[in-house]
Amino acid sequence: MKRKKTVNDSIQFLSDGSVWVDYGPMRIWIRVWEGDRTLIPLAKEGAQLAISVLEDLARFLHVIKRKSLELKGKKSFPEVVQRMVEATQKMGEADLTPLAAVAGAVSDMVADFIFARGGSKIIVDNGGDIAIRLRENEVAKVGIKTEIEAPKPAYLLSIDSTMNIGGVATSGLGGRSFTKGIAQAATVVAETASLADAAATTIGNFTNIEDSNILRLPAEKIYPDTDLKGEWVTVEVGELSQEKIGEALRAGLSKADLLVQKGLIKGALVSVQGKVGWTDSMNSWLTVL
Repeated sequence: MKRKKTVNDSIQFLSDGSVWVDYGPMRIWIRVWEGDRTLIPLAKEGAQLAISVLEDLARFLHVIKRKSLELKGKKSFPEVVQRMVEATQKMGEADLTPLAAVAGAVSDMVADFIFARGGSKIIVDNGGDIAIRLRENEVAKVGIKTEIEAPKPAYLLSIDSTMNIGGVATSGLGGRSFTKGIAQAATVVAETASLADAAATTIGNFTNIEDSNILRLPAEKIYPDTDLKGEWVTVEVGELSQEKIGEALRAGLSKADLLVQKGLIKGALVSVQGKVGWTDSMNSWLTVL
């Protein structure tokens, strides 16, 4: 008889001192440093928390699949659900559900849990939605891709402890979630990973133009149990004119600029069929690789 997989089976210790969690739909990489040393026990504690957080989410699936702006009484929800609801409500978009911030919220929960217990630098990467916590004088470098499925990043984002950046998240075609837009990648940096995740989804959705070479379907036709029933999502994008590419890119960046002005995000980079743009706030943070 096949042995049932346990929580301990889901946590792997890697040779670089990081911890990998493979549990249900969740794939999380966690690494904790104190100066030059890696703190494996703290990373393990974070991994165990990630699994318990996922179980909280499963119990509240009926809540997190509803439209965020319709949800009241957040204090009765588990903390991870509260974070998801708050982040998505701040976007002000009627079509968002809390699931638009799920990966970032889980990353934040794990990173904050570890940070309260030690470590000078913590990185929690939940499928590309990353929480970063830095104490004084620490620096983190994050690769940014212009296509979600690209083998290598095209830019390097440098973050230090003075920048108040705690999250980097990416949405777009080829990602784990549906998008209404045509961006290959919409990457956001924000104070938290929850906000970055919600904003990346929002900005990606705003790269939404009409063209006969764009195939869209109702979300439930692709995944019957989706939280986006009745919403049309992008399935495939063929070759577009430079004019159409520019239109989509401008729409995404315009939304990103608005979110920066509102103080909800620190900056964003958007990529559409080889054309890349970013908010002015990113100018000094990015290095071309």
